[in-house]
Amino acid sequence: MGRTTGMAAAMSLALLLAWPDGVFAADKKVGNDKGSAVLAGDVIRWLLPWREGLTLRYAAEDYDDERDGDSRERTRVTGIETVSIREARDDGYLQAWSFADTRFEVLEGDPAAADVMQGFMESLADLELQVELDGAGNYAGIRNLAGISARMRPAMERAISASVESGLAAMDAGQEATTAPAALQAARAAADEAMAGMLDRLVSPEVLGPLLSEDAVRYNDFVGAELEDGVEYAVDVDLENPLSGGSLPARVTFGVHLRESDPDDVFLEWTTRVDPEAAAAAARNFAGMLLESMPEEAAAQLPAQMPAELSIIESGFVLFRRSTGVVEMLEATRTVRAGGELKVERRRMRLLDGDHAHEWAGDGPPTPAEAPADAA
Repeated sequence: MGRTTGMAAAMSLALLLAWPDGVFAADKKVGNDKGSAVLAGDVIRWLLPWREGLTLRYAAEDYDDERDGDSRERTRVTGIETVSIREARDDGYLQAWSFADTRFEVLEGDPAAADVMQGFMESLADLELQVELDGAGNYAGIRNLAGISARMRPAMERAISASVESGLAAMDAGQEATTAPAALQAARAAADEAMAGMLDRLVSPEVLGPLLSEDAVRYNDFVGAELEDGVEYAVDVDLENPLSGGSLPARVTFGVHLRESDPDDVFLEWTTRVDPEAAAAAARNFAGMLLESMPEEAAAQLPAQMPAELSIIESGFVLFRRSTGVVEMLEATRTVRAGGELKVERRRMRLLDGDHAHEWAGDGPPTPAEAPADAA
């Protein structure tokens, strides 16, 4: 979490794209698996909104807040995301996601990261994510994953190289002039060797697919669900872990309630808690995979000891119209705690061009979740 230089800076960028974000990219479909709750009151069904040609524009924000001791870094990405239905078939739908006006800001921390990440995003600005939905409207896969992978590899390589060069420049400033050239050459060679293997894994279908699908899974996960107003449901799920294999057991609690000021507005709220011991084991496995592919001097910059428990909690809500099924707002906040480190990520979408406006609660940093003592 603390900012480092040289090889470790490149690793930080790669991990930013990978861990722990991808652990929530499983196709849960929890809304259609309600556990033991019995429907008895006002049953709310999330209508399937999709028809060919439907286009929805959203203001989007990703706000990350990382803290490690006295060190803190806060970044924000904003932009416009468009969700369109290209195909509407009896057996499913093709949902296209496109992106515009994307801006990366460093609110606190190293400002050099802004140029690297802004360049990375601008190089991929014309990409479209083609999401396959099944007949029920839930996530089924990414149709154009191979093409996206081919585009992302050189962009990621350039971004990581730029991050390495920035770190080497900082390293150079702390070296004696007579030894700096040799040290910089060795560090650059170590970075090149480690990043080749890292890039191969990050752009592989088994890793890139779940990572890219995270937003589409959240957006489509509960569509079609029938839930009783005011009832809390609980489901145990296994979340896909593409980075080190296997799955992560978790418990999802969720429910719906109507908005008093407008009965056509429905809030669906959820909280996902990952088993902390399983999450820590997955992190250790991932770190071990990195160590195997890294030169000795680069591996030495990684933490010497991983925590016994890793707390991962995601809470969020979707606001949709009961009459149409259209998502008007989505917000999800993920809190990750490991030892003395804390990372809080907030993802928000807000419908534009609708018949009535919704506003976010505020622009400040996301509030971390508190893990109960008996959380799974």
